[in-house]
Amino acid sequence: MRSLRAAIPLAVTACLVVVTPASADAKAPSKAKASGAPTVELTYPSIVRARVARTERALERATRKIENGKVVEAATTLKVVRRQMSSAWRGAKYVVRTAPPPPPEEDLARAAGDPPTGPTYASPPETAFRVLSLQHDVASEVVQLIDGSHGTGLDALATTLNFANDRRDGALAYILSVAPPVPPDDEEPEEPALRRGTAQISQDDEELPTFDLVMPNMVAQLDDELQAIEGTKADATDLTAGGRRLLDRAGTQVTASRGFVNLHWPVVPPED
Repeated sequence: MRSLRAAIPLAVTACLVVVTPASADAKAPSKAKASGAPTVELTYPSIVRARVARTERALERATRKIENGKVVEAATTLKVVRRQMSSAWRGAKYVVRTAPPPPPEEDLARAAGDPPTGPTYASPPETAFRVLSLQHDVASEVVQLIDGSHGTGLDALATTLNFANDRRDGALAYILSVAPPVPPDDEEPEEPALRRGTAQISQDDEELPTFDLVMPNMVAQLDDELQAIEGTKADATDLTAGGRRLLDRAGTQVTASRGFVNLHWPVVPPED
């Protein structure tokens, strides 16, 4: 199964990364291009899709309020961001936890040869990654709002940034608990039912998307956050000592999260 991962990371990243709040539509995107199948769109379960959309809209409102100097109102709106982001992950956990066993191999082969009918729903791993991408977007946006923030505004941003990073680390630990890394090729996985999605075929490969296929894409997201943190510290024009300490702590935590992902779901280089 590991050989399938070589061609996936860039495709999945392009498909699943969330639209940034500055350009997100008010209704929030409900579909994304499926991995390896550019003409197929994924539809996320509504228990996650609606909560992701609420988080994005609240983050956009909070950003505008901070830019307009309405820090007290922004602090209240950031509470909505945290609440809805947490709710989105609970929805993703429910999808992963209640996923039925994978269909028999003969059904997969038959489905791969038939044209798709109706919407193609994201698999549980793709759904979970959608929320991880949301956490990434929240953290990245907040990092770049720290420059120029003081007092109440900085406190609200610190609470939100720490919340996003902590919830992501919790999500990574949960995913590892239900989908441990694939064993070597000469070993059989103990619980294959926990490692597979159950949506319609959403890629040209014979395997449904699994956590092993999607999770390596987190490395690029975490690298992006580290770049935003270091860049903000380097070019900030109004960064308080508290803001710098907050960014330093966030950088340390994100670096540790990156190491965790790279240890358990390393990116496999393309084969020659």
